[in-house]
Amino acid sequence: MISLGLWILLGYGLAAAVVHWLYSRSNGGMSGSRGRSIHYVLITRNHGRQLEWYLRAICWYAGLRSTHPTVTLIDEDSEDDTLAIAERMRRFEGIHLQVIKFSGVLSKEELERHSPDFQGESVLFIDLRQPGEASKIPYVHVS
Repeated sequence: MISLGLWILLGYGLAAAVVHWLYSRSNGGMSGSRGRSIHYVLITRNHGRQLEWYLRAICWYAGLRSTHPTVTLIDEDSEDDTLAIAERMRRFEGIHLQVIKFSGVLSKEELERHSPDFQGESVLFIDLRQPGEASKIPYVHVS
């Protein structure tokens, strides 16, 4: 009886693996909208309390889509532990995080001048200094 149950579980597991393998082959690995990478540009100021959750939500969403997340964090003169958390998360496995520090007011021209080259990526600018902008991050709900 136990051996029959093990054979059923083994058959189910193999069938699921074959379906996933065929699906990844039919999509050419990471083509289409499912595998297209998104480059998140987060503009922060004193977001130390929320930043780790935001970055982990981005990583989790990218993991479900089988992509590696790229995040550019533009910090406007934070006075809390925002930059320290960003430095810790930079070492987090699976995330490419670039931190740009600014003192003073961040203008649109400075943002465009210091933005990295976004070749072949969808870019999502999220200004966390504005209320409600965090809802653009997957799995983050703001009220």
